[in-house]
Amino acid sequence: MGFLNTFLELLGFGIGLPFGLLIGFFLFVYSKPGDVKDPAVRPLHELDTDALLDILPEIPLWVKCPDYERVDWLNKFLLDMWPYLDKAICSMIRSTAQPMFAEYVGKYKIKAIEFERLTLGTLPPIIQGLKVYETNEKDLVMEPAIKWAGNPNIVLMVQLLSARLRFQVRTAQRQSSSFFRIIVLLVDLMLIKKMNAS
Repeated sequence: MGFLNTFLELLGFGIGLPFGLLIGFFLFVYSKPGDVKDPAVRPLHELDTDALLDILPEIPLWVKCPDYERVDWLNKFLLDMWPYLDKAICSMIRSTAQPMFAEYVGKYKIKAIEFERLTLGTLPPIIQGLKVYETNEKDLVMEPAIKWAGNPNIVLMVQLLSARLRFQVRTAQRQSSSFFRIIVLLVDLMLIKKMNAS
């Protein structure tokens, strides 16, 4: 019985493998999917501005708008300074969040809330362009366009009674772009009187 069983298994495998490969070859190689269409190919000079922006959504702002200036030197500076800036920013986040966490300690049987790990990652934000406004007053108005696709590592530890719960905080969107305005009020010879960011 064992010999007959082994013989039939080998026979089924010997017939089934080539038959399955032949069917798979015809299904995946020779059959053309009906939902795939050839793209419309046109020269770039025939496309309008909106069509070009749809094709190339990730081009920097200084290429799209001539008002924005290229600031590669500032991006190089941010890249070199990022490990130190990351530590400083994370320290500010910890000191800001500590009073907020202290409000919940003692309530709901929570003994402690703290950051176990907090880092914004190894990738610094990129300034895609900088727009500077000329005004008649003694102030300097700048609008940087910032893009950040970081890899933050944030672990929050909550101690309930005797159990320690760790939560990996995930950002909803790991890539973000922002525009904000910096207003620097100058007094004399580049002395800064006031700086606003909005």
